[in-house]
Amino acid sequence: MQRAREMSLNYRKGLEFFDQGLYVDALSAFEEALAEAQPDSPESRLVAFHIGETHARLAEECLRRGLRDRAELHLREAVARNPRYPDLHYQLAEILAQKGETDAAVTELDQALGINPKFARAWLLRGVLYYETGCHEEGLDYVARAVELEPRYNVPIYTQAIEAHSMQRHEQVVKLLRDLVALDIDDISFRFALGKNLYRAGDYEGAAEAFRQVLAVQSNYADVRNWLGLALMASSQFAEALEQFTRALEINPNYVAALINAGTASERLGLLEEAVGYYERALAVSPDNPEAAERLESLRKSRD
Repeated sequence: MQRAREMSLNYRKGLEFFDQGLYVDALSAFEEALAEAQPDSPESRLVAFHIGETHARLAEECLRRGLRDRAELHLREAVARNPRYPDLHYQLAEILAQKGETDAAVTELDQALGINPKFARAWLLRGVLYYETGCHEEGLDYVARAVELEPRYNVPIYTQAIEAHSMQRHEQVVKLLRDLVALDIDDISFRFALGKNLYRAGDYEGAAEAFRQVLAVQSNYADVRNWLGLALMASSQFAEALEQFTRALEINPNYVAALINAGTASERLGLLEEAVGYYERALAVSPDNPEAAERLESLRKSRD
């Protein structure tokens, strides 16, 4: 009973330190709790899990400080404690790849993909490593699989890499694919969502800036261009808004919302014939669309 109480005390201390970001202290407390727990008990497995999590956090801190070798040691400890976490294998693979240990990195990626076959980022890094070693076609196949699993990787960088490969510019391909690996797709989604929230809150200038930040990375995103157009139109920048709507339509000619918005912007600019054309195109795509029909009828009545 005394050992259980000590184990519980050290475990709680470890959790408190962990929540405060004091990972060295947390690791010490968790290690003491593990030593006090019965081997192979549910309690020991729980503590082992938290030890692995703590090593993962320490690895992140080491990487931020440029201590790659220490980060590798912590990640190996984390993997040993939690071997069924694909992200830990991926992080270890990244470090090994940076050290030039390609075979070891691929082994870790295989471990990650064995746990989660839909781990797009792991397929992407696997493709880059294969391409770097001269397995160009196989490497691009892995990259294509990553893009299929995670469409947010389908950005101009990827298209440029494919074009460079067709011209046998292999060094350029590697650089572009490395840029693709470094792309923070979660940040893209965050900024898109942020832009929409700012727009709905009436901060049109802030919304436009968030959408522009997304387009700086992913310029072929019709939805973002449409939202940027809305933010610009709300700020009475009708010419710039119309440009964004037309660029969205270049990407997706049947984008009904962009067609209606292009018609609205054209009206505000006095381009009435163009506005009629956009509304008619919207109705050709979506015949029962009430907004397009209403706007077209209203425009025609105002001209009679």
